[in-house]
Amino acid sequence: MKYSDSFGKRSSKILLGTAYFGDTISEAESFQIMDTYYEMGGRHIDTARLYADGEAEKVVGKWLADRKPDDIFVSTKGGYYDMDGGESPRINEADIRSDLEKSLTALGLDCIEFYWLHRDDENTPVSEIIEFMNRLVKEGKIKRFGASNWRSERIRQANQYAKENNLFGFAASQIRFNPAYCLGERGGLVGMDEREFEFYKNNPMPVVAYSSQAKGFFSKMAESGEGALSEKAKKRYLCEENLRRLEIIKQLSAELNCSVASVVCGILCSISEVEVFPIIGGRNASQIADSMNGADILIAPDIPLEFINRI
Repeated sequence: MKYSDSFGKRSSKILLGTAYFGDTISEAESFQIMDTYYEMGGRHIDTARLYADGEAEKVVGKWLADRKPDDIFVSTKGGYYDMDGGESPRINEADIRSDLEKSLTALGLDCIEFYWLHRDDENTPVSEIIEFMNRLVKEGKIKRFGASNWRSERIRQANQYAKENNLFGFAASQIRFNPAYCLGERGGLVGMDEREFEFYKNNPMPVVAYSSQAKGFFSKMAESGEGALSEKAKKRYLCEENLRRLEIIKQLSAELNCSVASVVCGILCSISEVEVFPIIGGRNASQIADSMNGADILIAPDIPLEFINRI
């Protein structure tokens, strides 16, 4: 497993996603997944207040209390839309504080190592956001913070304000990033493209890639064909371009004697121009183990560039 100190604390190159813990993945199954992840060298669990209506954080908190790992890195997210309010923005100090306090209680922690703002509200000045996030740092509630689904231009503006006022800025970004061509983003989501990639090349920070397996598009197509894809995966990824990329990934899988899922992770982990941390997920521990193997796969640097819309 590869590691990095770019988050301010030692983090494994691959993060474990927890979106379905306490929901479609039971607590017992979640424990098995986290155990396998940790045994294979994983040291960064990614969760959110939103996941399973708060149940995911509770499951992670129970695992932390039971296993007592002293070297695990837990990050969580707050400030997701008010779903009952027509997706009304919640990027304000009162809502973030409310989410953060609930997260601390659920996780059984006194301080969050890394806290993500789950969405942006472009009607709120970045100065206001940076100011209240720094108050949370000063109070010892969080150590660092990042932006999830923020456009790079807004991150640039926020960090410029932070620099000019001797404050902490966004230390990392989390966006949709995988080797597939995306047919269209859902509202409020930000995906990697050439413009975003250029920003991260010139403004180094960890880039956490969610949906790193493209909703299992490549693995499921390689194993069972189109019928195995979810409707969301078909709508977002089923096209001739991705079928062409699938053939390249399958060829790499054969050459490297590893699974398609491992290759997909390996592609992201091998990118040298930007430091990328894929988030992986799965229904069971064996799927997690399969993806984890990708951390140590080194793919020639001219290959990854083809998978980020630079072909």
